[in-house]
Amino acid sequence: MRRFRPIHGVFVVLVFMATILGANWALQGHAKDFERVSPDRSGIVRIPVADLKPLQVRFYRFLNSGNQEVKFFVARDNGGEVQVAFDASEVCAKFKGRAGFRKEGEWVACNKCDKSFRISEVNAGGGGCKPVPLAHRVEGGTLVIAQADILTGWRLFR
Repeated sequence: MRRFRPIHGVFVVLVFMATILGANWALQGHAKDFERVSPDRSGIVRIPVADLKPLQVRFYRFLNSGNQEVKFFVARDNGGEVQVAFDASEVCAKFKGRAGFRKEGEWVACNKCDKSFRISEVNAGGGGCKPVPLAHRVEGGTLVIAQADILTGWRLFR
């Protein structure tokens, strides 16, 4: 009878880890592309939204010189109003891996708990699992957000 050698144990552990990581990657399913934005010298982020169509959602990743990263999304509802929120909720922010939202028709759905919220109600906030609104203003066809307002949501992504 053959002996079980330590190298065989290491091989079994590596195969097991590869299987777990592969399954995690395959089940992620809600991966989305974030466009990177940074503040200008005055601490303002400007994003063109004139071409944002109704019920369209774009995801952004803010990164400043201090390596503070904050994710947020910008959407336009059926009425034409621009809706802006952090890509996190108060409740599900602690789940780093699958936190955030995805677009489903005229709704945004939480990746963690699958609760859905109308795009037109994003700016209203409300706590719980709803997206946390981000203070902003629209000047012409440009969305203007202060770096300080974006950094209020940094706590959701640490």
